[in-house]
Amino acid sequence: MNVGEKIKKIRKMAGMTQEELAEKMNVSRQTISKWEKEISSPDLESAIVLCELFEISLDDFLKGGQSVKEEKISLQDMIKINRRNQKMTILLLSGLFFLMIGALAALFIEALQSTTESIAYILYRYIAVGQYASAPVNYGRLMAPAILLIAIGVILSMAYMMERWKEKKKDV
Repeated sequence: MNVGEKIKKIRKMAGMTQEELAEKMNVSRQTISKWEKEISSPDLESAIVLCELFEISLDDFLKGGQSVKEEKISLQDMIKINRRNQKMTILLLSGLFFLMIGALAALFIEALQSTTESIAYILYRYIAVGQYASAPVNYGRLMAPAILLIAIGVILSMAYMMERWKEKKKDV
């Protein structure tokens, strides 16, 4: 296994993005990408920082002696990964929640509208009140909250998808 593949494997096992690793090493994300694609190689100082960060020996890293162990991920990194996953889950669930509530509100308003305009309601008003007309209701005003809920749900869902897309793009 070459150095670029090792860096990518270690980073992925740690659950880090290229940007997160670059931040820890004080280099650019593009530098990490170049190392992983073997366009360039890390200098000795960077290799030492990588080895210290992932708690592997420089010899193992450069020569390929022992395989990288999953236990080398720090607790701090695991907490960061867990928080990120929680935020992404909350974002997705809240988007789906708003979509569901908005759709239900729209269906309710549609049912209300069809009820008020039905012949049975018109006949009821004629018999009870003596007016042969449907009740004047501003359905646009009733539909506005439903449309707002749907829009919020779509925005949150799109934010989740954009975040996932950015993650996949960074790993390339």
